[in-house]
Amino acid sequence: MKNVVLISIDCLRADHMSCYGYRRETTPFIDSLAKRGLFFENAFANGPNTRHSVPSFLTSTYPLLFLDEVRAGRFHAGRKSIAERLKEKGYSTAAIHSNPYISKFYGYDRGFDYFNDFMIGQVEDEIPRGKASKVFREIIKGVKAVFMYKLPHEDGRRINEEALKWLEGVREPFFLWLHYMDVHMPYVPPNWSLRELNLKRYSHIKKIWMGKKIDDIRMREKIRDREITDYINLYDGCIRYVDWILRELIQKVEKNFSDTIFIITADHGEEFREHGDLSHLEKLYDELIHVPLIFYGKGLDSKKIEKVVSLIGLVPTIFYLLGLKEDRLMQGKNFFEEKGYAIAEAWKDERITAYRDEQWKLIVSDQKIELYNLKDDPKEQKNLYTKMYHREKVKEIKRIIDMHIKLIEKEREKRNTLLLQERTKRFINRLKARGG
Repeated sequence: MKNVVLISIDCLRADHMSCYGYRRETTPFIDSLAKRGLFFENAFANGPNTRHSVPSFLTSTYPLLFLDEVRAGRFHAGRKSIAERLKEKGYSTAAIHSNPYISKFYGYDRGFDYFNDFMIGQVEDEIPRGKASKVFREIIKGVKAVFMYKLPHEDGRRINEEALKWLEGVREPFFLWLHYMDVHMPYVPPNWSLRELNLKRYSHIKKIWMGKKIDDIRMREKIRDREITDYINLYDGCIRYVDWILRELIQKVEKNFSDTIFIITADHGEEFREHGDLSHLEKLYDELIHVPLIFYGKGLDSKKIEKVVSLIGLVPTIFYLLGLKEDRLMQGKNFFEEKGYAIAEAWKDERITAYRDEQWKLIVSDQKIELYNLKDDPKEQKNLYTKMYHREKVKEIKRIIDMHIKLIEKEREKRNTLLLQERTKRFINRLKARGG
């Protein structure tokens, strides 16, 4: 059986990578893998941020299958992750990352033999606290960032170190999930990565201050439009840096474990005021959901795939390549069988759903409906919904979205019933055991 290394890069939007046509050579190593492997030009996340996207691509289920999960963040028992599935097939499983939203604190260690999220003493930042305590913690974080070069997340080199250490004694076949935070705000790339892109260098203090401004919600709103170029420069430098990090990892793993499939993707992208904001809020425009997707490894074809796919098909595709059967809990199909469109969704006081194919994007919520012709308007700036001559197209896509929502509601009810039955059975068994 082949080994699998799943690499997800937080906040990496596809259109800032040179293999996707970006003007800067941000990803020379990843570009080389794209040429030698399966390169998906039009892959889309099923949600715009980590809490929506990661549970979806890890389990082949849609983000809004369980609404309480989106609100509270806890990985729902009604989802079954690829780690759980492959562990049942005899795989050794491990995950290494430093994102609090997908930490053990929220139940994401389920199915992993080894799980390192570096979160001891850090997840508490997500717990409400008093004003004085918050100020104190912010001061400490600032001191660490300036004098100890310590960012809110772990550097990709540390992720590599822990991964290679785990691999030293691993039993094959293995599944290894690595999630890198180096492209996530605050953007603090090393100056050598900026130099390689022919960009101006910034002092460490300047990068930390800019990072503080964009990482703080209130300060972020006050960032002036003319500063955005500097943030994009730093963001691109971070991409160049993570490309170097991946070169180091993949070359070493490939040397020791030749029969390995590597998958490179992202949980979502990043917005730079294309639609009024910075960061990755609950929106479904392409800068947030168009993500890289590359499969590389021995035995895989070298092929560019243009059709639209979504990350809900990631687990079924891995199973297809491993020669394993998909199970009934997967809502997606492998990429070679997908229908040529993607559904993305988010929750922010209401459901937001988007349909995306090669030409059209329809975004639907209770408050607004948006229609974009992506051939003519790839930046999604001209809402065509009110144009009478697109009425039939809207109806056609709306039927697909309505059917999707009905299927999600039906699946949610079915899974909640199964979970209740399982809990009842466990409770009865415990009572019997005590009685015995």
